[in-house]
Amino acid sequence: MIRSTHLALFLFISAAQALAQYNGPESVEYDAVGDRYFVSNTGSSQIRVRSQAGTVTTFASVSPAPYGLEIMGDTLFACSGGGVKGYLLATGTQVFNRSLGATFCNGITTDGRYLYVTDFSGGRIYKVDVLNNSHTTLVASTGGQPNGIVWDPVADRLVVVFWGTNAPIRSYDRQTGASTTLVTNSGLGNIDGITIDCSGNFITANWSPARISRWAPNFQGGSVNLNVAGLVSPADIDFDTVNDRICIPNSGNNTVLLVDVDCSTGLVEPTPSGLRLHPNPVLHGLRVEPPLARSTAFLVIDQRGCIVASGHLEPGAMLDVGALAPGAYVLSMPSEGVRHRFIRTSEH
Repeated sequence: MIRSTHLALFLFISAAQALAQYNGPESVEYDAVGDRYFVSNTGSSQIRVRSQAGTVTTFASVSPAPYGLEIMGDTLFACSGGGVKGYLLATGTQVFNRSLGATFCNGITTDGRYLYVTDFSGGRIYKVDVLNNSHTTLVASTGGQPNGIVWDPVADRLVVVFWGTNAPIRSYDRQTGASTTLVTNSGLGNIDGITIDCSGNFITANWSPARISRWAPNFQGGSVNLNVAGLVSPADIDFDTVNDRICIPNSGNNTVLLVDVDCSTGLVEPTPSGLRLHPNPVLHGLRVEPPLARSTAFLVIDQRGCIVASGHLEPGAMLDVGALAPGAYVLSMPSEGVRHRFIRTSEH
């Protein structure tokens, strides 16, 4: 089901201002801890960072030029040439450098343990083990030019968008690399980026036409044009789960758009197992209905794919989520086969 969503343009940087701030912006990555936006700049070979006040500064210089960005733990990772580099969020110091032997690393995502990287020109997908400084080829041939990639924690799959006319959208098993075609013919040309919004829908950015589209989680029923103005070659997008914004780098005119999304809803959706979470969205206490039959292990996973809480939930007990930052999360109970998205709302 696609929920109704209201959009409002939060920021548009004029061309004159943008030239001093961004140069070939390719990817935006929201940092929930620092409440800021990282932007890779292919023209200046830099990662720039924008504060909520609008101040833009240089975070790190990257050579070859940075493309896709992804935060995992305390590090910002960047696609760079045929490999991946990592920079400490606190200081910008480079702490990771792994050559993948790729032709052109473009998109990147994480499940909280591994990085997954698309090789645009080589048509491959790599799985990177940062802890052990190693990597494997997850998909040797995608049969196309894979661009944006995102890990879907609800369905536990990698979702990849492709370049080209009537670009397809495919999912891949993160263990085996097995593929499933979600959309054979999108009717869109050159899909560059993909992210997941606060309601669990997929958001994509494409060049032809310049458009931001929304897809249901099952990718059925086609896409909805979100009618975002000011798009010129929109690239690798992200979703700000704290401020409820789509973050869009316009590689064609050196601007970055932040587009507000209204995530308010009172709907409660059942899981395939018949369990549901209530209330959802939630401020403090989350209940599983009907009550669990026994003490059950659980994990809470954030939009980065990181585990932010874990333990055992007792029958009839309420899960306190009040300490979580506002945003979208997944409650996973592996023994029950339950993975359910919920929204932690803000106090105001």
